[in-house]
Amino acid sequence: MKVEQWQLAQLRPYEHNPRLNDEAVDVGAASIREFGFRQPIVVDEDGVIIVGHTRYKAAQKLGLDKVPVHVAKGLTPEQIKAYRIADNKTSEIAEWNYELLPLELSQLKDADFDLGLLGFDADELAKMYAPGQLHANCLSSVGVRACGVRRWSSGAPGACAATCAATVIPETLHGASG
Repeated sequence: MKVEQWQLAQLRPYEHNPRLNDEAVDVGAASIREFGFRQPIVVDEDGVIIVGHTRYKAAQKLGLDKVPVHVAKGLTPEQIKAYRIADNKTSEIAEWNYELLPLELSQLKDADFDLGLLGFDADELAKMYAPGQLHANCLSSVGVRACGVRRWSSGAPGACAATCAATVIPETLHGASG
């Protein structure tokens, strides 16, 4: 895949973009500021954005002059339209693994990483770290105790979705409820 540096002014947003993305621009800008521009904006052969409208708006917000661009050559107008929709829809289909996500977040938090850069709002983070809260997405229940934290996780014995080291409560391995 060929990626080129283009002047931001050369790109043209697709005027019928069906995705409403203004709420994501600040998070996108923070991500680019923290990690750099790691995903190019994809345009058609006329410079119209196919994929990357949020990154485009984030680059504008950051005052960037140049951005990485991939020109998707050889696509029909129908393929371009379908790609634009499919790229956005696939992110909606994917789901979080709520057994692993709190572990990853905990490790970042322990490393003093700014979790605000990840796009979760304060309420979402609080729900993942709230003591004694049964997570709606858990498939089975394994009681966990540690430092007064009570969480439910569908992990194997010894696994824990709590934010600190924990031990499984053996009597809760079968038929546990919150």
